[in-house]
Amino acid sequence: MSKYSNEFKLIIVNEWLVGQNGLKKLAKKYNIPSFRAIVEWRDEYLVTGSIGSKSHKSYSPEFKKTVLNYLETHSQSEAARHFAVFPSTTIANWLRTYRKFGYQVGTAMG
Repeated sequence: MSKYSNEFKLIIVNEWLVGQNGLKKLAKKYNIPSFRAIVEWRDEYLVTGSIGSKSHKSYSPEFKKTVLNYLETHSQSEAARHFAVFPSTTIANWLRTYRKFGYQVGTAMG
């Protein structure tokens, strides 16, 4: 469960979109420890048109492997935007599982 509601996140993203405040000012205004959280919300909104999935997405092992291979030359946040995987911590979980167990074709891999 997220610390912030999807409605709250959308309010902040909309405030950023209309240019009222920059990311760091918004973080300070709303007492959010890091503006990077707002970056994630903004990216999710810009890529998907919404914040917070209404249903849990399921990804194939092949898709996860493709995303993890992308990480060889790109950052986690770039991969999240490119493949529309939000929150980007989902990718971190896949990477942690891969490092522990390796690729296991035919399994969920995390």
